[in-house]
Amino acid sequence: ELLDVQAMDTGRHRAMVVVDPQDRRKLKGFLYLSSVYSPSIERAESETSRRLHQTRQMQEKRMLQGLADKMIASTQVHVEVRDAVRLDDPQLLQVPFLLLTASAPFEFTDSEAANLGAYLTGGGFLFAEVVRDLRPDYSDADLDIPALRSLIRASLQAVGYQEWKDWQFARLELTHPIYRCFYDVGSLPRGMRDMHYVGSVRLTPDYLEGIVVGDQLVGVYSLRNYADFWAGNAEQERETFDVANSPFLASAEEPLVYNLGVNLVVYALTREGSLARQLVDAD
Repeated sequence: ELLDVQAMDTGRHRAMVVVDPQDRRKLKGFLYLSSVYSPSIERAESETSRRLHQTRQMQEKRMLQGLADKMIASTQVHVEVRDAVRLDDPQLLQVPFLLLTASAPFEFTDSEAANLGAYLTGGGFLFAEVVRDLRPDYSDADLDIPALRSLIRASLQAVGYQEWKDWQFARLELTHPIYRCFYDVGSLPRGMRDMHYVGSVRLTPDYLEGIVVGDQLVGVYSLRNYADFWAGNAEQERETFDVANSPFLASAEEPLVYNLGVNLVVYALTREGSLARQLVDAD
């Protein structure tokens, strides 16, 4: 019989999940989600607003709440969204799944990088995503935000890991277990950055990148902007703008984006060496 993980929610931990060995979709436990707060990132985005004129913190809380709602509907995991954790706060090392989105170039401090490096090598899992809007006439410079990659590179360098020798960004093939750990995701759904009204040309790469330390996947790097879907922005834009004829927003791909989000969270919780697995093993 599965452990009574609900009774184990004593307030000491942010996650504890067990999986029925006979059925991968029988998960039970608890999970407290958080995004990242960084004064430098907030300053960089203070002059612009995100979709629907909301701040970065408001949007990320809605993104996580969308994931939480889908997790609750799909599993027996009790999920709540808590306040953001500072990037340089040691409490970051208690957060089992970390959301970090960026829509503008930013700077970061050495202490922020070092703390993120300790997180990635200590059992944490990062979903980092560029959510800046793209237009059909975009340039290659618009596709990525180099500061986001630089933060990840600096974080692992700060804990003594060399890129290509100890870790790397690697294309995440559809054969990876992350696409099968809960839902079967046979192809990548499009993200919000591919939404436009003049055609069906794909703007972003048709793959995600893994942050791979040794042989462990410790994070995912995305240019596709799935997180705005989790925030419910597609639904709001359908109600706000005249997009009735958009094949993208009206398509069946939107639920697939939520399925992929559940897979990301489930993988973060159940992978070997994860913070949640460490807690189960310790208790």
